[in-house]
Amino acid sequence: MGHIEIYDSHIHSEGRSQKELSEMSNSGIKTVNSCAFYPVRPRYPGTLIDLFRKLEEFETYRGEKAGLKVVPAFGIHPRCIPENWHEVIDFLEESQPKIFGEIGLETAEKAEVEVLKAQLSLAKKLDIPCIIHTPRGNKAEITQKTLKSLEELRFPEQLAVIDHVSLETVSEILNRGYHAGLTVEEGKLSERDVLEIIEKFGPERLMINSDTGFTSLDYLSTVRAVSFLLEKGVEMEEIKRIAFENAKEFFRV
Repeated sequence: MGHIEIYDSHIHSEGRSQKELSEMSNSGIKTVNSCAFYPVRPRYPGTLIDLFRKLEEFETYRGEKAGLKVVPAFGIHPRCIPENWHEVIDFLEESQPKIFGEIGLETAEKAEVEVLKAQLSLAKKLDIPCIIHTPRGNKAEITQKTLKSLEELRFPEQLAVIDHVSLETVSEILNRGYHAGLTVEEGKLSERDVLEIIEKFGPERLMINSDTGFTSLDYLSTVRAVSFLLEKGVEMEEIKRIAFENAKEFFRV
């Protein structure tokens, strides 16, 4: 694959073994964002706070051992909203992580919108970039509701990457000035979909990720996507933008 380094902008490193993290590094993935996600809905705000501490202290250590720079992202995922979630917001304000993530909407029920807006308001105040989830189901409709929340808060476009975009949603996201996360994963985007998006929109404000974590999803999907783009004759500089440089600039790493 040559000398293209990869920044996988969205993984859940806790779900991958030490050996798999080393494989990622050896395959060319050198930086990852490890996003907060709890596989069952937490009962207590302290559960998420301890998860954030684990990402900050233990996952970064596991990454170092694997030759991988792990950048922790803290946030309340829409499927992980505990009671008394305001305590988590208070912790986010105190800790001021490099990244908020992943945050967003799953069904756009009232509580999800309230939690998303609270996190976006804090991110705007603290100037922190955000990884914003969009769901598998009802993606177009929920993306519209996500964009509405961003617009209502006048959220800075340069602080938002809308993740797990589809061929249907990517155009409006880019037209509104946001970054788009291209998740190369079964049921999301294929390598060919990524090629189609780059050919249509160019490489600006695009970044690739695998969303790998607690399932058997391919933790080297970004590597395969980069190889595919090279095979299809995409310019090396364009590939570098979407594979590493855009994420590095956006997340200030």
